[in-house]
Amino acid sequence: GGGGGGGGGGGGGGGQKMHCVAPSGGVLLLLVSDRPNQFLCHYLSSAMVHGLRPTLLGWDSGSWLGGGSPKPWTFHLGAKLVLPLHYLAACGYSNDTLVVFTDHDVLFQGGAAALREAYRAAAAASGSHLLFSTEHQPYPEEVGPLFPPAPGPAPFRYLNSGMWAGPVGAVLELLQTLVGVRRGESLPALLDVYLNWERHTARASPTPRVYVDNDQTAYACLFVSQHLARACGARGGSTRRPRESSREEPRVAERSR
Repeated sequence: GGGGGGGGGGGGGGGQKMHCVAPSGGVLLLLVSDRPNQFLCHYLSSAMVHGLRPTLLGWDSGSWLGGGSPKPWTFHLGAKLVLPLHYLAACGYSNDTLVVFTDHDVLFQGGAAALREAYRAAAAASGSHLLFSTEHQPYPEEVGPLFPPAPGPAPFRYLNSGMWAGPVGAVLELLQTLVGVRRGESLPALLDVYLNWERHTARASPTPRVYVDNDQTAYACLFVSQHLARACGARGGSTRRPRESSREEPRVAERSR
């Protein structure tokens, strides 16, 4: 669960002290990387050229430097939800901090001010606090027909999990929903499964859903379900929530990547 690169590492857990990186120009740039990736050096170089300080979560020295086995791919995908939630919950950033999460295959063309301005304009146009990039093909494919038309000037209509942005509070609500905290999952327990995956696998312990499903599936299905709920409400259908839960789910919107 350690981290490194760019603005420093985060991750904590396993008795390690959390290193909370100060936002750069009000922007907190997060990335999960637990195995070698050919895009990472380009990502870090372009970020630092523009004065950005990325925080790399999930650094695994055994996987990167040799001598250890990489975690199963689905554990990496689940970590893209669990590790940012753990980091943000532990560090207690103010809600005016803009969190920008990306995958490795990103090159930056501006600094913190450019990111904040682009986010401000997109959020104002969409009416949403949480913005996602879009892509050409849906995943999972079966939800593709349920997506609304491409938003505004975006060339693509399907939500992509490789880049999203929003204020800390909205991001925490979103990630808590997706990892299952609202349905009774324990974040410390989920983190323990990630950090000690070989022990849990050897014991044939039940694998939490977050490490079974694709993170793209979680994001896409939440987005589609919200779209359908709004569409049904506009047509006179019922959008009442179950009695046991009166809290609203975090609303997400798409923007072109």
